[in-house]
Amino acid sequence: MGIIKRQTIQSSIYAYAGVAVGFFTQGLWFPNLFEGTQVVGLLTLLISLAQVLSQASNLGVNGAGGRYFPFFRDVEKQHNGYLLIACLTTLIGFSLCVLALWLARPWVIDWYQKESALFVEYYYLLIPLTFFTVYFTVFDNYARLLYDPVTGTLLQQFVQRILILLAGGLYWLGWVTLPQFLGVWLVAFLVPLLLMVVSVARDEALFFNRTFVFVKADLRRNMIRYAGLTFTSALSTQIVWTIDKFMINSRQGLGDTGIYGTASYFATVIAIPATTLYKVSGTLIAESWKTNDLKNIASIYRKSCLNQLIAGCLVFVGVAANLPSVFRFLPASYEAGYYVILWLGLGKLIDMATGVNGVILNTSRYYTYDSLFFVALVFITIGANLYLIPRFGINGAAIGAALATTLFNLARTLFVGFAFKMQPFTWRNLVVILLGLAVWWIAVQIPYPAKNAPTWRFILDIGWRSALITGLFGGSVVALRLSSDIDQTVAGLRKRYLN
Repeated sequence: MGIIKRQTIQSSIYAYAGVAVGFFTQGLWFPNLFEGTQVVGLLTLLISLAQVLSQASNLGVNGAGGRYFPFFRDVEKQHNGYLLIACLTTLIGFSLCVLALWLARPWVIDWYQKESALFVEYYYLLIPLTFFTVYFTVFDNYARLLYDPVTGTLLQQFVQRILILLAGGLYWLGWVTLPQFLGVWLVAFLVPLLLMVVSVARDEALFFNRTFVFVKADLRRNMIRYAGLTFTSALSTQIVWTIDKFMINSRQGLGDTGIYGTASYFATVIAIPATTLYKVSGTLIAESWKTNDLKNIASIYRKSCLNQLIAGCLVFVGVAANLPSVFRFLPASYEAGYYVILWLGLGKLIDMATGVNGVILNTSRYYTYDSLFFVALVFITIGANLYLIPRFGINGAAIGAALATTLFNLARTLFVGFAFKMQPFTWRNLVVILLGLAVWWIAVQIPYPAKNAPTWRFILDIGWRSALITGLFGGSVVALRLSSDIDQTVAGLRKRYLN
């Protein structure tokens, strides 16, 4: 667990630094930089669709690598050509996606020309954006399998967002037009890919010699079967994460998509520790399955549920309590996303509270069931959106997402509990939830600045209210000794800086 804790902390630092930049750029600045909500909606839709297409392009290779890379690992034999296999397989999948985009172009024009003309105009930006996205995931996944999850997090969560910020700066200064801005915006996705390749090469792991490619017949069959199933689950995941934006765009246009996309960005802040933990823990859990070390898996599972719940509650309470002040920095049209943030944030918190149940299931012999759960999740999400969006608009999409996430994680947790006799929850988890509710209640009792108050009042309010929440919640967690990992971290900091 020491490796997981150290690398998760490192990755979280980079991720939250990126979140700070991204929050300012996409959560506050872009809604004010671009007139209306159309351009923000375009960027949201392009990124969402590119993520779906990148999963389709990958053909399940990254998932199969996470499960079977221990059987490839051999530096002297260039890891038996794993990187070359992953790159070529992804190229085949990407080519099929490009063909699908070309064939779908007439349908897109007919369906979106009226409500989303801007999307139709820049439709083909999906091709380079998908290419940059999918190959970054290939090299990031490869680095993670070589026990380096930090570099990819730094490049994707921080460097990429700095470059997007710079692209916005060029547009704000009037140095580029909107089409030119979109070109510079694309470069922000290309540069992390190039730096990721350079990082792998620096670590002397950039292996493309086809003479070392060797996969045993039984391993090849298992990988193809597993890749097919993880392809289904990974693609289903991306569909679930993006179908709400796609359906909102179809029914209500790019404007509401922009509002929903901005609101969903606030919610993703809550899940940053989960993203970094999944990257670190996946490889170690796969290695533990190889040696049948169930005790280590159970320990990772239990600690992940508790520590993610603590981190998630702290951020969720902070976001929820500060929303009235945060919305003073956004155009009035974006206030429609207030409850979207709360519902999506609740869904993220529930997902974090159930820990690495998906990683355990996906790397075990029962991985087939995880794919079935994901397929069921797609249908639940689509059904919920079809019912709720016409009735509640973007709030309905957020409620549907939270409901689907809850049912999905309940099914996963119950399955892991019955199949492996692993129950990760203790009284500490309940105490954390009650503590979060108490801190939130205290934080919202204090009056907010009046709507016509100067800007500095809102900034000051966010700052001290956040400090109050952090002090009350964080101090209580430490005082009650709820997490051994947090206790060890605090003790280490005391020893380093106070003694």
